[in-house]
Amino acid sequence: MNRIGLDAAQAAAALSMLCAEAGVVMALRLWLLACGTAPPREQRRMFEEKPAAFRRAAFDSWVAANEAAWRRPFDPLAAALAGTAAWTTALTRRTSSNRRRLVRGLFPD
Repeated sequence: MNRIGLDAAQAAAALSMLCAEAGVVMALRLWLLACGTAPPREQRRMFEEKPAAFRRAAFDSWVAANEAAWRRPFDPLAAALAGTAAWTTALTRRTSSNRRRLVRGLFPD
């Protein structure tokens, strides 16, 4: 497999993991809210954190795509893959922290 195919496969795998982890976060939040054991600010947090997370992911993606375009100006796919990787990384960081926090709430010490 050539380098572009490998990058595309890695981007697809990262996006799949992000989707799976986002599904886990949604299920945990719904479970905690249904059981009445969710932290008091959880409902507001669900809506307040998304604009900031997507704004950060969009900015990181834009920067990464521009840097890749300057490094390899005749390879537009490299810029697209770099942008996708940066976007996925930024959102994965947020969903991972949410998952860890919600699991701690599910199984308190």
